Amino acid sequence: MAIGDVLRQVCVAVGEAIPPAFFSTSAGTSRTWQQLQLLANEAARQIAGGFDWQVLRKVAEISGNGTTEGFDLPANFSRMLKRASLWSSRYRWDMTHIVDSDDWLSFEFTTVAPLFGVWTMHGGQMHIQPVMVSGEKAKFFYISSQIVRASDGTLKAAFTADEDTFLLDERLLRLAIIYLWKQLQAQDFAAELADYEIAFDQASDSDGGSKPVLSGNVAAGWHGRTWPGTVTG
Repeated sequence: MAIGDVLRQVCVAVGEAIPPAFFSTSAGTSRTWQQLQLLANEAARQIAGGFDWQVLRKVAEISGNGTTEGFDLPANFSRMLKRASLWSSRYRWDMTHIVDSDDWLSFEFTTVAPLFGVWTMHGGQMHIQPVMVSGEKAKFFYISSQIVRASDGTLKAAFTADEDTFLLDERLLRLAIIYLWKQLQAQDFAAELADYEIAFDQASDSDGGSKPVLSGNVAAGWHGRTWPGTVTG
C-alpha cells in the first residue's frame, strides 16, 4: 500500500479532510498536510529503529590490504544490529568489540596483540586491529537506513511521493501516525499508543521466521545458542 493510501486512512481515523495528494503541490500549503508528511516519516523511522527487522538487515564486507585500519561504513548504514559481531576470515571466533575509546587507544601503545582481533567505530568508520592482511575479509550485519521504496523500485530513506511504499508493516505505520497525530494535537492518545504497541509486539515477534525452542543450559551454548549438531560417543 502506498503512503498516500495510508495517510488517507489516517485522515478518516482522525476526522480530517482528505486532500487530492499529500506529497505534491496539489496538497497545498495547509499545515495539516505538512504535519502528516512529517509524522509519516517520523513514524517510519521510529518503527525501523525499534527492532532488527529482517528486511532491513544487510551484510557489509570489508577487504584488507595490509595497511588500512579504518574502513568507511556502507552509504545506507543506519546502525549495527542490537546483537551483532564482526567476523574475520583470519580467526575462528568473532572479533572483540572495544566500546571504550580509551581502551581502543591503549592498543596503540601495547605490545600485546589481541588474540582474535578487536574493532570499534568512530568517525563514520569501522576500525580494526591488528590491520587486516591482504586477502583477509571481515563481515558484519547492519540495519539499512533505506526504509522506503519508490514507484520505480529504488530504495530511499524517507517518503517524498504519494506512491512510495514502506518496507515494513503498513498497518503498524498507520497506527503509529495516528497516535503521533493525536499527541501532536494535544489530544488523549493513550488508547492509540496501546494499539500501536500491541501491533509492534506482534509484528516483531513474527518477523524473521519461527523461533527455536532451547532447552538445557542456554548460557553454556555458543554465543547464546545450543550446539546444532549431534554429539556421538
